[in-house]
Amino acid sequence: MSVLIVFLPSGASHAARWVLVKNAERVGEGHLEDGAAPDLPHSARPSHVVALVPSECVFARRLAVPGRNERDVRRAAPFLIEDHIAQSLDEVIISVGPEGADAERYVVAVDAALQARWRHIAASLGHKPVFAIPDAMVIEGHGGDLSAIRIDERVLVQTPRGDLNALEVTQTRDLDLALAEPVASAIDALLVESVLPALATRLNPRRVIVSEDLDPNLSAPSEGAIALKRVPAPDLAVAAAALPTDALERVPALLGAGLASGLDWGEMLRPWRLAASLAVAAGLSLAALSAGQAVYLENRATLYSQARIEAFEQAFPGTRVVDVDVQLRRALAAVGASEGGSGDFLALSSALSILLTEVESVRVDSIRYDVERGGLAVSALYQDFGDFEALRAAAQARDIVLEDGGARQTADGVSGDFTVRLP
Repeated sequence: MSVLIVFLPSGASHAARWVLVKNAERVGEGHLEDGAAPDLPHSARPSHVVALVPSECVFARRLAVPGRNERDVRRAAPFLIEDHIAQSLDEVIISVGPEGADAERYVVAVDAALQARWRHIAASLGHKPVFAIPDAMVIEGHGGDLSAIRIDERVLVQTPRGDLNALEVTQTRDLDLALAEPVASAIDALLVESVLPALATRLNPRRVIVSEDLDPNLSAPSEGAIALKRVPAPDLAVAAAALPTDALERVPALLGAGLASGLDWGEMLRPWRLAASLAVAAGLSLAALSAGQAVYLENRATLYSQARIEAFEQAFPGTRVVDVDVQLRRALAAVGASEGGSGDFLALSSALSILLTEVESVRVDSIRYDVERGGLAVSALYQDFGDFEALRAAAQARDIVLEDGGARQTADGVSGDFTVRLP
């Protein structure tokens, strides 16, 4: 199993570095250009990525954050540390880790612009999950109250609650003490002679761990004896690769939960892509069919409306058509039609207009309502005698009675009379 270690830069002028570790040995390393994936040897696929962020660039504490749920905790954390960070809350990103056995959790704040650059680098790696942790939390504290390890031109500083190699400390502390105690930090080698003694005086450690190339007196408190242990400086990449994932998960997702998740949604959704494509195609086809039906029905409705208007104009020549139904009722009232006759006339007129749309070769010359016979007396012109038979067949299909009143050949065609009745 291999692990990809990425050393994230402390500023815009520095480049990121990567190291591939397999079986506690470096098997590849190189520099990262922003937005470029690492050129891993032999197309290696690491199990996960550990992104080491410079400890001097983060504010990290382990606190008991009040709250009934995780949402309340995330809201409360910024107000606890607001007075202890150099920037305003608007300029930093604050992340909160899961609660531990000591009822405390890691709270980490980082400059928003720097975090955005780190996220860009991590997203370009092409591997997940990405666990981001301060680099000083990787060194093994060996149970010391204060550990100071020199790595190149920096001195990494760690307190017991920042040691991811150890079990969680369950000793309770008050909030002021927790806010004053950094879990991990780093000091420039040029400033270590002034900063490290001041930190030792504040923390008053009794067990001190220092690297072999560091003066142990810098980490000793001003008074009292200490238990001192000197250790060689570790290889941070190898040490980070050796950390179990459950220890890494105790640290907040500094670069966002999406990068810290090992789920590859693209691969998970791959089997469903064909089904989704077919569903989209079916939806588009259904939409096209519905649109076609709407156009067809609208066209038929237009033809029906035009047929009604033509039938009215033939029955009442010279009358301007505005509303066929209203004008028919008024015309029937003017000739004294009964209420029942008016209803029959409207129904028969509607039925006749439908028949005329089906047999377009029949032209109505006149139409009147015969109250005594209870039907429409119609005079029409056919192209030939077969037109009336087609009209009668259409009427029978719609349960309408057509009674032939006779027909005769004329110069314009066949002139005939018939009566339209309801059965």
